[in-house]
Amino acid sequence: MRSSPRLPTGPAPSRNWRAWQQRAARPAQAKQHLLLGSSIVGGSYYVLGGTYAKYINDTYPDLDVSVEVGGGPYSNITLLSNGEIDLGFATTWATGEMYDGINDQKKKHEDIRAFLPLFPSYLQIYSLAESPIKSMGDIQGKIASSGAAGSSGRIATQTLFDILGIKPAKLNSVPTGTQINNMRDKLIDVGLSVTGVPAPFMMELEASHAVHLIPLTKQEMDTVLAKQPYWSAGVIKKGTYKSATEDVDAVAFWNVAITSKRLSEDTVYTLTKAGFEAQAQLANAVRDIEHMKPEDILKSTIPLHKGAIRYYRERGIQIPDRLIPPEAK
Repeated sequence: MRSSPRLPTGPAPSRNWRAWQQRAARPAQAKQHLLLGSSIVGGSYYVLGGTYAKYINDTYPDLDVSVEVGGGPYSNITLLSNGEIDLGFATTWATGEMYDGINDQKKKHEDIRAFLPLFPSYLQIYSLAESPIKSMGDIQGKIASSGAAGSSGRIATQTLFDILGIKPAKLNSVPTGTQINNMRDKLIDVGLSVTGVPAPFMMELEASHAVHLIPLTKQEMDTVLAKQPYWSAGVIKKGTYKSATEDVDAVAFWNVAITSKRLSEDTVYTLTKAGFEAQAQLANAVRDIEHMKPEDILKSTIPLHKGAIRYYRERGIQIPDRLIPPEAK
């Protein structure tokens, strides 16, 4: 939590610039200033963060949330633990690993707390329909492309390949925009990306090319989940894309809003409540949020904040012991 005034670092509302300036200039004691870590500009987290912050700032006069451009789940968790941001978005995969110390830092980030479920992301694996690549085994010896270096997509792709023993001839690490251009130009054979659905990049590719979504078999899924307890089985529903002519089994990662145990119970209660109040607006940013339910918080891989526990209990959700932090027992 910030005790001094801070100019919002996220996108300023273009239609109300004067009001935005006035809000930013108000004395620190008039508001509680919170910094929310998101993703690159234009990413799902960034767009979602701007929508969420606007609703809170317009609805709760004692709170002022600013959106920070960030590096995604692992970066947001590190910044949150270091006290450099107050809120953030992350996958349950990243939160579970970072909380338990399964990371390059070999450090347990035990102060992080979840408070709001958001939407599932999927490891989407695709090739052009004209390609002979129709299954995971077909990727062997081919040119694959994942997300940018350090991204969830890149890490998930390498992890998946290692577990299933898949050795592509080459694995490129580039943003999805570059990835689909390379596929159009036949520079790669298969693409892999972690994102919500429907993914804009996939719809863009489908506008010019027929696409094939590559599913995991039940045996492959069972093998993967046995090695990755923070991952889960998901389904890209029939009709999500033109190419999804039937349900596609895919690895899924839930996205959650996180904070630190340092933030007050009342503040986090309000932030949790606001997330459900603003569900319709948030779904305009990420469509899958229209399906968000209070019980989805049970998919968290880390304890919940005390303020969130109070909210969910009021909604009739029974919180299992694994999600109750020491300070709430």
